[in-house]
Amino acid sequence: MASPRFFANELAPVAYYHCISRVVDRRFAFLDEEREQFVRLMRAYESFCQVRILSYCVMSNHFHIMVEVQKRPEGTAYSDEWVLKQVAFIYSKPAVRMIKETLETFRTQGHDQAAEEFKEKYLARMWDVSQFMKELKQRFSLWFNKRENRKGTLWEQRFTSVLLEGEQAALSVMSAYIDLNPVRAGMVSDPKDYRWCSYAEAVAGGRKALSALFVVTRDQRQHEKNQVVQRMPSQAKVLAGYRVWLFGQGEESRSGDGANSKVLRKGMKREAVEQVRRGQGVLTLQETLRCKVTYFTRGVALGSRSYLEGLFESQRQHLDARRKRGARPMRGGSFAGLFTFRAPRQGLVPSAGRVV
Repeated sequence: MASPRFFANELAPVAYYHCISRVVDRRFAFLDEEREQFVRLMRAYESFCQVRILSYCVMSNHFHIMVEVQKRPEGTAYSDEWVLKQVAFIYSKPAVRMIKETLETFRTQGHDQAAEEFKEKYLARMWDVSQFMKELKQRFSLWFNKRENRKGTLWEQRFTSVLLEGEQAALSVMSAYIDLNPVRAGMVSDPKDYRWCSYAEAVAGGRKALSALFVVTRDQRQHEKNQVVQRMPSQAKVLAGYRVWLFGQGEESRSGDGANSKVLRKGMKREAVEQVRRGQGVLTLQETLRCKVTYFTRGVALGSRSYLEGLFESQRQHLDARRKRGARPMRGGSFAGLFTFRAPRQGLVPSAGRVV
C-alpha cells in the first residue's frame, strides 16, 4: 500500500517536494538511452508545468526529483502566445499548430470566452506537483513501451513524495541525499561521474542545474532578513562549496577500526573526503575534462581573453549592439585561464558567404 502524501497549504506561495517513483517489479529498465530520454522529458515538463527541478537522479529502476512548485499567480491573464510557447515544450509542431488554429478560430468568431476556457485546459496542468509527475511518467511510459514493443504499466503504484521545508538545511541535505544515490549503490565513487544526476549536470555547465544549486545552497533565513540585494556568488564558488558539503555528507560509515572493520554505509573513502576539503571543492582541469562540458560543444570560440576580444571586434558589426565584450570566463572548474565566446541568441550573421 502506498504511503500517504502531504501537500503544502494551498495559500503557501511556494512548496518543495522530494518525489520518488519505481519501475514495476523493481526491474532494471533504465540503461543509458532510457536515462537520457527521461532527463530530456523531465526538463521539457519542468518548463511546461512551471515547476523548478532543484535536484534529481535517475537510477536503474527508480528516480528521485526534488522540485520547487510556485503557487499559481492570482489575477494573471495569460496571452494566447504565452500558452502556445509553453505547449511547444511538450507537443509536436503539428499539435501546436492545431492548438493555435483553434484559438485563432475562436478569436475571429468573437468567442473569446470559449478561447479562454480552451486555454484553461492547459493552464490547469501547471503549478501542480501531482500533475507534473503524472504527465512525466505517462509520457516516458509511452516512449518506453513503444520502443520495447510492450504493453501495460511501467511504474510501481503512484509516486511517493516528501514535503520539504524551504530552508537551506532541509534542501541541501535532501539534495546531497539525491546526488549521492549512485555512490551508495556502488556505481561511481564520485557523483560528478554519474551524468544522470543534477550535480554532474551542474559540473558539466548545465544552466538549469547550476541555477538550482544557488537555491539549494543559499541561506534562506539570511536571505529573508537582508533586504539589500547582494552580489550573487560565482558559479565556481557555489560548485566548490557544494562539493565539499556533498563529500562530507557522503563519507563512508564503518564500524570498528583496522582490518576487522565493516562497512555500514557505502560512500566516499575518508581520504577522498579530506582531499576535497583540502582543495576547497575546486575541480582540477583533469577532473573537469572528464565531464561533459558545454563550453567545448556549444560555444562559438574558446581561447585566451585577448584572442576572443580580437574575434569580437572583428565581428562586432554582426552582433547585438548592446554586447560590450566577447571573452567570458569559463566557470565551474579549473580551465587553465581559458575564456569562451558564447553564441549570440540570434546567431551570427554570415559575412561574405563565410560562416563564423
